[in-house]
Amino acid sequence: MQSSRVKKIERKFLEDELSDYRLYDGTAKHESNRELRKLVLKLRNTELKHARFWAALLGIKDIRNIRMPLNLRIKVFLYAIVRKVLGIAFVTKMLERNEKAGLEDYKNLVKSEGFSKPVLERIKYIVREEEGHERVLMQQTQKHEAVLSYTKSIVFGLNDGLVEILAVVAGLAMVATNAFTVALTGIIVGVSGTLSMAAGAYVSSKSERVVEKSLNDKENLKTRPSKEAYYTGIFYFIGALVATLPFILGAYSYLGIVESVILVAVVLSAASALVAIISDTRIMNRIMEMLAVSLGTALVTAIIGFVVRTVFGIAISA
Repeated sequence: MQSSRVKKIERKFLEDELSDYRLYDGTAKHESNRELRKLVLKLRNTELKHARFWAALLGIKDIRNIRMPLNLRIKVFLYAIVRKVLGIAFVTKMLERNEKAGLEDYKNLVKSEGFSKPVLERIKYIVREEEGHERVLMQQTQKHEAVLSYTKSIVFGLNDGLVEILAVVAGLAMVATNAFTVALTGIIVGVSGTLSMAAGAYVSSKSERVVEKSLNDKENLKTRPSKEAYYTGIFYFIGALVATLPFILGAYSYLGIVESVILVAVVLSAASALVAIISDTRIMNRIMEMLAVSLGTALVTAIIGFVVRTVFGIAISA
């Protein structure tokens, strides 16, 4: 490995550690839970120590002048918003995911060539510290497992409402002659779907508890089926309203479909990112998958509606 290549790697890890330090510093400033704040401050101090190690290798004496990039400033801001909206459980999960990504980078670095033996030993020590960080954050996540389960109900309910009702309004908009018909149908289907999703979530959660109790002779009381059903149903309906909103506001036909697709794409991207974080999958892959599914179903139903209207001459009016 060439010296310039080594320096480039050292610079990357310096910036990564500084980013984590500033992320934890910003998170600690907005954290009200004393236990989590204490943990985050501890992680912050360790990341600063790691940053100084890389800075020393590069001959940088003062790391305070290294500017925080815009994407990191946005990330810190989003963490604060997520903490207020989704609570401590989700922030803990996000921090755990962040540590996991950093640990993978360090493990790959250990396999690299070009570092002296003392530097490589220090990197291995950092790996052990990062593994400790991940374990501690996993323990924190497990403490809030019930809350995280309710968050899952929220995002999955929202996802389903967005995808299913977009398909409904896209198909109907091609045969309806006015926005009112599409809006009313979207709301009716949304209410029906809300009841169906809530009932399904309740039965599923209840059945899971019964099976678990039969296998372990112990019932999991961390979550309540009624609460899971409530969150799933309510956020399904919110997703349905988002998909129907352009038609509620008076748009119809192609314009209504386009506006609905844009709204759903934006909200679905955010919801899919949350699902990816919870399920430890790649965010971009999850977003692209959900967009492909939702837009694909909308396209298919729109084509069916177009064929019905043009070939069979069927139109629906209020």
